[in-house]
Amino acid sequence: MKSEQISAIEVASGNLVPMSCKPPILSSTNHWNGIVLEQHHLPAFECPELCLQQHSINIWLANSCQVDWRLAGGRLHSTQIRRGLVNVTPKGIPTQARWNQEIKFLLVSFDSSLFKKVADDVIIGSDRNIEIIPQRGVCDRQILHLGMALKTELQAGCPSGKLYGESVAIALAAHLLKTYSGKRQLNSEFEVNLSEYQLRQIIDYIYDNLALELTLTELASLVNMSSYSFCHWFKRLMGISPHQYVIKCRIERAKFLLSYSQFPIIEIALQVGCSSQSNFTTIFRNYVGITPKAYREMI
Repeated sequence: MKSEQISAIEVASGNLVPMSCKPPILSSTNHWNGIVLEQHHLPAFECPELCLQQHSINIWLANSCQVDWRLAGGRLHSTQIRRGLVNVTPKGIPTQARWNQEIKFLLVSFDSSLFKKVADDVIIGSDRNIEIIPQRGVCDRQILHLGMALKTELQAGCPSGKLYGESVAIALAAHLLKTYSGKRQLNSEFEVNLSEYQLRQIIDYIYDNLALELTLTELASLVNMSSYSFCHWFKRLMGISPHQYVIKCRIERAKFLLSYSQFPIIEIALQVGCSSQSNFTTIFRNYVGITPKAYREMI
């Protein structure tokens, strides 16, 4: 997904157009792999019929509003959507909507290749065609929680890096497949038996490359696993997710450097894989409770 704004095909013209009538007020473009998050604040509007290129989720941030909508040229429906409710729209299904007041929502769009990779792990059998059933105005606490977590991360400048966004993208994709898929044969258990040596290989790689922008795909490839299976395997053995473990390692390395070196804080930030001093300060304060400067002054 290289475009600057999430787009769709306008059915009437066949042209590629933005999903919304105004640019987003917040966008994660170029921050994460496999997923794009946008925050929109739109006036009353009637959308043309659009055909989405990716599976997408809307998370409603505004007060209650009536939305009139239709799918695939079918009959018109009206749904009262309130704050926190969710719409799920599969790719390839023409959709049209209108509303008569200002609306605020998060728009989450998934890369098709990420969805396919997760489906290969989640769906049992040789037929892995992905069928997501459209939803309008549903209460889904997991989607709401993960979507708001992405919004908070984006507003903070994405201090946790690509690994965080990729982890949430996989969790959201798996949840959609398990909850809103037409498939009924789904994997619930993962029998992955890797050795302690392979786990040590992953841990050593993380420690040796803390200064780099680590990704799930990169870590999973070290043991020839998919990103989804790797997350389950790692969390089962370590008790925390790969993303949380990497952050923990970065904080411990930072504490050591703050205590026993004279490196400037910006240099320490770069050595532990943070793109800026402000991102480093945000992560450190979130996990330690004080800023790196205050921690150093306590030593």
